[in-house]
Amino acid sequence: MVKEFINQFKWYFAGGAAVILILSVFWLMNSKDIEVIESAEIEDTVPETEDAETESVEAESSTFFVEVKGAVKSPGVYELAKDARVINVLDMAGLLSVSDLKSVNQSQKISDEMVIYVPYEGEEVEADFSSEDEKSEETDTVNINTADINDLTTLNGIGEKKAALIIEYREANGLFMKKEDLMNISGIGEKTFESLEPYITIE
Repeated sequence: MVKEFINQFKWYFAGGAAVILILSVFWLMNSKDIEVIESAEIEDTVPETEDAETESVEAESSTFFVEVKGAVKSPGVYELAKDARVINVLDMAGLLSVSDLKSVNQSQKISDEMVIYVPYEGEEVEADFSSEDEKSEETDTVNINTADINDLTTLNGIGEKKAALIIEYREANGLFMKKEDLMNISGIGEKTFESLEPYITIE
């Protein structure tokens, strides 16, 4: 009886085994395709990450940091593109109603670590419209105890008139004992001194 049962259903068993075999082969082939696809996706994402890091470095190196002081609403340090100009920084900082732009060259190109001082109305600051090429040569500080008129006029806001007053003061009162003594010169107030202080020395 068992033999008859096996003979009767052996074709069903054979067919089922064949189906299972086909499904197994199909599953193995799909699993390999999935691995290949996942591997390709991983390879594609690596260059994108490297490109993003490269773009980030390039973005950081394409900007300058500029400090704004004086008669502005928000004094401080600003980050701008290298091709920006002074007027762009002033737009960001915002001008006070009492600001005086006669001595500020708004068309000047900015440079890294540049300090822009906006004077108040009535404050005596001589206009300085020297070009960026001329300013790039001013790499050293100026010794106000030994500098002549030519050296003193390289300072931002110091023209021949103020340079002459500095020399006259030096001849009448002796050497400057500290940088702050420069404020004893007529026309050089606290705000003007703040813009000059990083670029002068007494030694």
